[in-house]
Amino acid sequence: MRAIDSVSDAKSNRDSAGDNRSNGRMDGRLTFSVFLSGVMQGSRVDSGLHAQDYRQHLREIISAAHPEAEVVCPAELNPDSVVYEDGAARRAFMEELDLAARCDVLVAFAPVATMGTAVEMYKAYEAGRLVFTVSPMASNWAVRFLSDRVFGDLSEFETFVTDGGLGRAVSANLAVQ
Repeated sequence: MRAIDSVSDAKSNRDSAGDNRSNGRMDGRLTFSVFLSGVMQGSRVDSGLHAQDYRQHLREIISAAHPEAEVVCPAELNPDSVVYEDGAARRAFMEELDLAARCDVLVAFAPVATMGTAVEMYKAYEAGRLVFTVSPMASNWAVRFLSDRVFGDLSEFETFVTDGGLGRAVSANLAVQ
């Protein structure tokens, strides 16, 4: 799986990571990885999915400001996951949790309660990764206590990224690891 190998490559480039522009953009190499976590099934009781268009929007926001970032999307890695047999589904879920813990940043999109996203957030938090959450549920304990910062909507997150907040946060976090 290319994404997992590239995440390892990103880790090896940390020593050269630096914030050399006012917008927080890194040095132009693959310097950090971002895991896109977010609601897929949420509280649905059937095998349907919530709209996933937020994933492309998040990718565009991050990539425009940080072309050096690798954006990893579990929905792209396992596009048919809702119809997987139990064994394949379990493997995919556990691999995605491991990947969430290995990426430098986890961006969670949680407009509604989402258990998978909460577990991914926890794994990233426990691994010392940055967790940024887009959610109106700022008082929810998982959102409050596992996030480095909570954004009420995608436009707030976009402003944070384009103003250099993401790059500065990544630079600071990589410097202490």
